[in-house]
Amino acid sequence: MGYALARVAAMRGAEVTLVSGPVQLDTPIGVKRIDVITAAEMYDAMVKESDNADIVIMSAAVADFTPATVADNKIKKGDGEGMSIPLNRTADILKTLGEKKASGEKNMILVGFSMETENLVENSRKKLTSKNADMICANSLTTEGAGYQVDTNIVTIITKDDTIQLPLMSKDDVADSIFDAVIDGFGIE
Repeated sequence: MGYALARVAAMRGAEVTLVSGPVQLDTPIGVKRIDVITAAEMYDAMVKESDNADIVIMSAAVADFTPATVADNKIKKGDGEGMSIPLNRTADILKTLGEKKASGEKNMILVGFSMETENLVENSRKKLTSKNADMICANSLTTEGAGYQVDTNIVTIITKDDTIQLPLMSKDDVADSIFDAVIDGFGIE
């Protein structure tokens, strides 16, 4: 979805920076790409790049937790008997950017994504408020054709004043609809 958003934004004439985790996708024409591997690298890149952005759209599904320690070598089956892996919470990129926006440190339109398995609109509305986002694009992990490993998506666009349910569409068409909603909803020219 992030690549579709970057491609459509560039086709509409925007100067686009795409922060991407490891994927097998080509960088859209006219898009600056920053590759990251870890959630911490994604956080650092997004915080830095947001300083120069008017619109930030966060569509990546960044892990909420990471291992507290990483082994230097392979852990053999026998050595791992009864093992548990302690986890640390990753930094919340959307929340951090929302705090920058709320403090007046940065004036931007902030769009997040919400992948839900239940109470799609209710949970996404909570995220809109708690993260100080301007828009949440919600999709359900349980809906066929939405999300990962497919070229389609089904998104519900949520703002403080509106909820727009999009039908099953190509990811490029979803991206176009998201940009239309940003332009119409926030007076962008």
